[in-house]
Amino acid sequence: FDVNNLETAAAVLEAAVEKQSPVIIAIPEFGARGVVSMETLFSHVARLAEQTPVPVALILDHGRSLEAVVKAIRAGATAVMLDASTKPFEENVAMTRQAAEIAHWAGVTAEGEIGHVGQGAQYATTVEDRRKLFTQPDQAAEFVERTCVDALAVAIGTAHGHYSGTPVLDFELLEQLRDRIPTPMVLHGGSSSGDANLARACKLGVAKVNIYTDMATAARDRVKATLAAEPNAQLGRLLMEVKLGFKEVSAHYMDVFGSTGRAGKASGKKGVATEGDDDFERGA
Repeated sequence: FDVNNLETAAAVLEAAVEKQSPVIIAIPEFGARGVVSMETLFSHVARLAEQTPVPVALILDHGRSLEAVVKAIRAGATAVMLDASTKPFEENVAMTRQAAEIAHWAGVTAEGEIGHVGQGAQYATTVEDRRKLFTQPDQAAEFVERTCVDALAVAIGTAHGHYSGTPVLDFELLEQLRDRIPTPMVLHGGSSSGDANLARACKLGVAKVNIYTDMATAARDRVKATLAAEPNAQLGRLLMEVKLGFKEVSAHYMDVFGSTGRAGKASGKKGVATEGDDDFERGA
């Protein structure tokens, strides 16, 4: 589950405790969008994780540089994602391999991406156009072997942000990928992809699903409703509505992903769980 401040991180962690679900908290390289740095957010969320009585992993999401990988690890990340998916294959391999080497040297796990998960705003393009960006099984197998990543983000039809069309996931491709690569698979752009679709994906080998837009939308809608009823509502009240929006949606997805009640089955202790365990939480 992607977060961008302490309130949203606390919301997801509270949901995880109530659901007795292990959980992966994702923090993007841009951190809190200019409010605080990525490193500051990681260090504070790491403290929250240490106080949480379920396994928690903290992952750098969509890191674009090796510098970001190093900074995230130093700040408390237990996993890092190096996203070079828009670069040529050989450059993607080289950058991701370096990130994985750094991560493994530091004792944390690494995620890479092959294929490309685009933006939902462009989802109305033809299926043929979207398929050009899908992950290819042979290339995925080579990528995993050469980079030594612990988890692989794949593109099978999900998209970041709000969909401009109906999401269609290629489950036949997902099965082919599952049969070709030894690592757990990751789906980015999980929001609004359909509960049944995501539950099916988890059963077919996806061990981590990234969620942000649905939580942010729920938070925004709660704030709008509060201000409509109470135009002079205090900031603290609005922040609570944001927190409740993130908590309710993340709790819902823990049920969808099948991670509810699995806190005792995941590897790692609280605050230091690993992303690569298939029993670990299927949602970030």
